[in-house]
Amino acid sequence: MTVTSETAAAVVAAAGLCALLVTGRADVRRAGALAWAAGTLWLATELLDSSLHRLGTLVADHPAIAAAGLAVGGAALLAAAVAVHRLPWIFAVACVLAAPVRIPIHVGSDDARLLLPLYGVLAAGALATLYDVLCGGEAAPRVGPVPRALAAILAISAVSLLWAVDGHQGAVDMLFFYLPFGFMTVRIAQLGWSAPWLRAAFVAQVGLALLFAAVGLWQEAVHRVFWNPGVEASNAYRSFFRVNSLFWDASVYGRFLAVTIVLLAGVAVYRGLTPPVAAAMAALFAGLYFTYSQSSFLALAAGAFALGAGVWPWRVTVAVVAAGAVAAAGVLAYEVSGSSANRASGGRSHLVELGWRAIRHHPVLGAGLGGFAKAAVAGTEHPYRLKGAASHTTPVTVLAELGPLGAAAYGWLLAALAWMGAAGRRAPAVSRTLLAALAAIFASSLFYDSFFEDPTVWLIAGLLCVVYE
Repeated sequence: MTVTSETAAAVVAAAGLCALLVTGRADVRRAGALAWAAGTLWLATELLDSSLHRLGTLVADHPAIAAAGLAVGGAALLAAAVAVHRLPWIFAVACVLAAPVRIPIHVGSDDARLLLPLYGVLAAGALATLYDVLCGGEAAPRVGPVPRALAAILAISAVSLLWAVDGHQGAVDMLFFYLPFGFMTVRIAQLGWSAPWLRAAFVAQVGLALLFAAVGLWQEAVHRVFWNPGVEASNAYRSFFRVNSLFWDASVYGRFLAVTIVLLAGVAVYRGLTPPVAAAMAALFAGLYFTYSQSSFLALAAGAFALGAGVWPWRVTVAVVAAGAVAAAGVLAYEVSGSSANRASGGRSHLVELGWRAIRHHPVLGAGLGGFAKAAVAGTEHPYRLKGAASHTTPVTVLAELGPLGAAAYGWLLAALAWMGAAGRRAPAVSRTLLAALAAIFASSLFYDSFFEDPTVWLIAGLLCVVYE
């Protein structure tokens, strides 16, 4: 085992975040908040060293402009932190608004699409949280099964970097997903119940989805897509035209619409189907249709089933499950009969095979967070072709990277989320609707590895803690 500075920083930050998730002691939470903040900043400086160097050169070349920019940015961040401190629910609404927005940027030697607006919101929340924790004004934390399960996942993921076959990629995952999103769950879980603010977050989600759907429908009308040359090229050889709206990936866009439709369906089930809700659902489904994303349609079906299971008699639920299993088996058999399993699944069966290859080579501890691709192609004829080995199935990825212990923690998390969603006492209709949205994301993650990388999962986890009490 080699302890690099990246690994050390990730472990320190994760330890601090776990403390915030699992304990209510003020002194431990104070140390945890400082460890999370310090470790995250340390990890950022390690991973973004070349970008920070270029930024330093730019500051040296244009000191006046840089000083003005830093002053404006610092003032804006401070003002946002003050707003979050005084009106805590603003943080949740801002997270909803910022969660789907990815900005193309050059990081280190790679081009990436980062959630920069969301990271800005999280930075403001971090300043507010540090102030509250250090001054003793923090709201009473909610420590339940979901925060404990998330802490287990975070701890195992961070420690796995000690033996990860691709520690750098694991550190990247920690910096851009696990550490910031875990903090988001901590902050949102501390919010007090507020029906008006929860309604505002819902309206923000629906408003964004309608905007994205409108852009997607315009793309379908003019046959033009943005950002992604791969989608443009594939559309040239398909008999149908696939849209991606303002997203890079059509499947991510489709998943966002599917989750929003499920939330609207929850309102219709528990509050009644009104003309505005029906119109919004119809518009979003029209936008979803032109993504031609199988994983997104599966997500919508899973979310709808989860909603139905909350109100149907158990016999009806069992019958629907049985009928769905038979139908799925029939469709799969029909598809495979005319082509290979790999082609019928859009190439995903090959990726699952690579995942099982990684699991066989690392059966006990796993390949470490971020190690799926390298472990899957190690020993093959092309051990450096990592892009084609990216996983598309979250359960296989977790087992390959974190081993049986990580898979058990993942199962614990799913069970805890399901239990809190089904047993929510303050607002059962809200908690069951949130659970249905999570079911949609989980179903999508079976074909598009995006469970822990989707900020909506962590956001809903925090909201379930609020609704449960």
